[in-house]
Amino acid sequence: MSPSNRPAWSTATRSAKGVVLHSSKILSSLEKGARLAPTLWAGVAIAGTAVANVPGMANAYNNWESLHSRLDTLNKSFLASLREKEKEGWIAKDREAFNHAVQQYQEAVESLRAYVKAVAGIVDELGDAYRAYWAALAALAARLIALLLIAAAMLTTPFAGSAALNLRLLGTLASRIIAASTAGLVKVIAAGASSVSLFFSGKAFWQMFNLAPTGDAKVDFTQAMIVTGNLPSFQKPPPSRPGQPAQLPPSAGFQWLAPKRDLPEP
Repeated sequence: MSPSNRPAWSTATRSAKGVVLHSSKILSSLEKGARLAPTLWAGVAIAGTAVANVPGMANAYNNWESLHSRLDTLNKSFLASLREKEKEGWIAKDREAFNHAVQQYQEAVESLRAYVKAVAGIVDELGDAYRAYWAALAALAARLIALLLIAAAMLTTPFAGSAALNLRLLGTLASRIIAASTAGLVKVIAAGASSVSLFFSGKAFWQMFNLAPTGDAKVDFTQAMIVTGNLPSFQKPPPSRPGQPAQLPPSAGFQWLAPKRDLPEP
């Protein structure tokens, strides 16, 4: 998306009916009403604190959902490939170790998918709250402007005193409605923030950044080596004779499971 086409941070919310709402335009309408009813300026100031990048929330939700779906698709194809590997020849207890590793991998991916899905749900709830908030303010602004115009027209009549009082009352009432709606939005945001904090404030999450050992336990992985010289599994077996099965390597004290072979029935 080019910079000229990128939506501004203060625009573009979408209501449940699919009507595109621009928070900046809604604020502009409220400001016009405040010129007729100065008591409405308090509501305008409160509404201005709730301007947010709602399209960005929708994009973030779609990205999290896409990641959730891709983890499912890629994981299934990768596990299918691992299952094919399982059918090949194995020795000793390597098959059991491989199956255990595959199971642990699958559990970890499923846990990650659940985490991604939860974050997507939180982002979606916050976006819905903002969309509902600005849709309500758009409806309020439309009705309020109509009433304010009627009251302003009465200023030129003998009922000018009552009209001025009505303008003040309408502005005060609208400001209270905006304040109550904003307070409800704040509660939703606080609940969403609490949900997110469960994922990012846990002890395990912060310990993740300090996994590297230090001091005497520090390992230079560029110089680390795995010594296999004394391990029977890694010893080279003696050469087999023609027609004879493979021999065990020296010092082998475990059961050797040869690769699967199709032998003729006796």
